[in-house]
Order: sequence, then structure tokens, then C-alpha cells
Amino acid sequence: MTKISPFEWLIHLITSWALFGLIWTIQLSHYPTFRFIANADFSEFHNHHTFSISIIVLPLMLLELGLVTRRSYHSNWNRDWLIAFGLIILIWASTFFIQVPLHEQLEKGKDLNTIQQLVTSNWIRSFLWSVKAIWISFLFLRKNKM
Repeated sequence: MTKISPFEWLIHLITSWALFGLIWTIQLSHYPTFRFIANADFSEFHNHHTFSISIIVLPLMLLELGLVTRRSYHSNWNRDWLIAFGLIILIWASTFFIQVPLHEQLEKGKDLNTIQQLVTSNWIRSFLWSVKAIWISFLFLRKNKM
């Protein structure tokens, strides 16, 4: 098992907590705001949302996946990193099998039921990214005995 450099730990922690902050902002502020956008403006708003949020979240998600996959592999898939890897796989599954299809429905126009499904189902990612950020921090603190 290779040792994790301070720089790699820093990138793990920054990525984890950035995604934590982003998902909670989306969950508590942005997705609920969808309800208040006028029907006539909704498609344009939603297109802007999906494009702009993708520019922010997709690179972070790819970095997170790469970092944890690399660390899992170099640790011979030990339990600690396998837990982090599993959390990320669940986040990706939720994103691409639940939230993306809901966004595809919203591309057709505003639908309050679909917006509610998006808000409700996004609790999955909010929970998982929270657990993942805490888990990575726990691993860091345990490894560095802080």
C-alpha cells in the first residue's frame, strides 16, 4: 500500500467538502426554487441550470471518482477505501438513474410533481455525499492522529 501524500489528502478533503457544500446548496436552496420559476421561463431557466451546474459538478465528480479509485486500488481494496468507493458508486447511480431522468423530464417543461420527485430523491445524494465527506475526514484524522 502506498502512502498518501499531504497534497493528495488535501485534494481528497477539498473535493469531498466542495461536493458536500454544493449538494446541500442544491438541496436546500436551488431545487426548491424550481417551484417559483414562471412556466414561461422554466425551460430557459432549467437549461441554464443543467449546463452551469454540470460545469461545476462534473469535474469534481470525476476527480472524486479518480482519487478514490486510485486510492482503493493502491490500498488493495481495503475496507476503508472500499467504503469510500462504494459511496461514490451509489452517488453516481443515484445521479444517472434517478436525478438525470428527472431533469430530462423537466426539459419538456415545468412539472411540480417532477420537481418534488427531484427534491425528494436528491436527499439520497445529500446523505451519501455527507457521509463520504465525513468518512474521508475520519480517514485523514485517524491516519494523522489529530
